[in-house]
Amino acid sequence: MQDLLGRLTALDPDASETLKVVSYFDALVARSVGAESMLRGAALLSGATVGHREGRQTTRVRADGVRIDPADVSDGWSMRESGSDAVVWIERDGDPHTNDAMILERLVLALGIIRARRTVGPESAVELVISAYASAQERASALARLRFGDGPLVVLASPPDPAPGTQHPSAVVATRHGLTRATIVPSGTEPRSPWPVGVDLRLGVGVEGLAPASWSSALIAVRLTSAADPVVDAADIGAALIVAEAAEGKPLHPDAEVLGSLDARTLELLDAVAEERSVRAAAVRLGRHHSSVQEKLTALIEVLGYDPRASRGRTRYALARMLLTLAR
Repeated sequence: MQDLLGRLTALDPDASETLKVVSYFDALVARSVGAESMLRGAALLSGATVGHREGRQTTRVRADGVRIDPADVSDGWSMRESGSDAVVWIERDGDPHTNDAMILERLVLALGIIRARRTVGPESAVELVISAYASAQERASALARLRFGDGPLVVLASPPDPAPGTQHPSAVVATRHGLTRATIVPSGTEPRSPWPVGVDLRLGVGVEGLAPASWSSALIAVRLTSAADPVVDAADIGAALIVAEAAEGKPLHPDAEVLGSLDARTLELLDAVAEERSVRAAAVRLGRHHSSVQEKLTALIEVLGYDPRASRGRTRYALARMLLTLAR
């Protein structure tokens, strides 16, 4: 498919864009994502809000991947029937874009496949459990289908591959940050245990509680993982989790913007200073002479507007560093 895309891009850019739409939806179907994720994928692809009404239930997802309240469909929008008493649409005023019709066509096909799978697959139940828009009754019904008891649960966020063992319910979900696997486990489960021993895995562990909140926090935690810290528990982020959740979808904070303008070597120096809390200890960690670290830090304090060694400065630096990581 990639070879074909490359040749088509050279011959006919419009045709290659169409094929990319087909390839994108094929990937989502192959991953068995649920209906809301499919709408999110269509919204991200079209750059406009996408809606789906089936019976009395309406789902709308904005171009930035955020689900929003139901609203009536306008006659001026591109729309297609997606089954009995069901329609999908793209909320774009004015002339439709080149691929709007193709996006709707592939979305209809994908929703039909999801509808056919719904009665047998656990993936749709997982997505229903973690959806903030599902009712308590819908979530309880889905949890019963997954054979979970009344005990507390947490949601794990990880890359789509590898999948955990089949005894652990999971689903690949389309998010604004790309495809991510959601796995539901009883609270207290060792986070890596659903996967075979030795698997190289980045893992975000959600907070205990309602599954949608656990999923939301797990999505933040997994984006804070690194090679040195491959498993991050959202509970360990503490109050900074509130800051991270509040910053979702917002412009980057100026403190994080300043850090984003610095090169990797400079950020490494600031990390060392903030964590070691002294220039001498940071210099030892970096293998550099302390006078050169001190000279560089003095110049950086002017750029940052605060001293990362001071109490408030260290907090300010840690939050800015976290927001920068989440934005990348």
